[in-house]
Amino acid sequence: MRGFLIGAAACCVVLSVASCGSDKKNANPSATVAINTSTTTAASSSSSSSSTPVATDVFPTEPLPCQSVPVPQTPVTSPASSGPVLLTKVQRKGDACVDHVIFEFTSKTSEPPAYKITYADPPFAQDGSGKAVSVKGSAFISVRVSPGYGYDFESGTPTYTGPSHITPAAANHVQEIVETGDFEGVLNWVIGLDTKRPFTVQATGKPAQLVVTVG
Repeated sequence: MRGFLIGAAACCVVLSVASCGSDKKNANPSATVAINTSTTTAASSSSSSSSTPVATDVFPTEPLPCQSVPVPQTPVTSPASSGPVLLTKVQRKGDACVDHVIFEFTSKTSEPPAYKITYADPPFAQDGSGKAVSVKGSAFISVRVSPGYGYDFESGTPTYTGPSHITPAAANHVQEIVETGDFEGVLNWVIGLDTKRPFTVQATGKPAQLVVTVG
């Protein structure tokens, strides 16, 4: 009987040792990491293939600050002469930063209008008649286009039928845009500003435009 008990005890010890050895093998850290990594990768791949891509770029929601307009060397003149242009429209456009004073023309050529633009001092007078012309503002940009007309002599009809005094609404700096001349192939306009400011000039041929940007 005693021998049987000893044998049974020995058998239990052997089973316990085997059982402990099995637990240590399953607890191997490298084996656990390998299994977990493989499982995680597979899950991530499956999720990526079935889910909608998410945009990660973040764009600013606040408006960008105004950029400064360069100060020109005046007078600003066109680099080359051009054929005659017929004025059709004068308007102001812009945003919270700048004012664009846009002169639109029709032309038989693809050349930009020829111009001379500079600051000028009052008093201003109407070309031809010499009649005094008032312009609102504290500083004034003189715009001269030549050869330029507001009247088509071939058809005998005016091409510019807009006002000679334009007061733009919601402008930043432009107080008034005034025609001071349409005489002998020369168009003269004056842009009245709140104060003397830098500006840029851009002229195009198709469409025929002259744009003075005040910042």
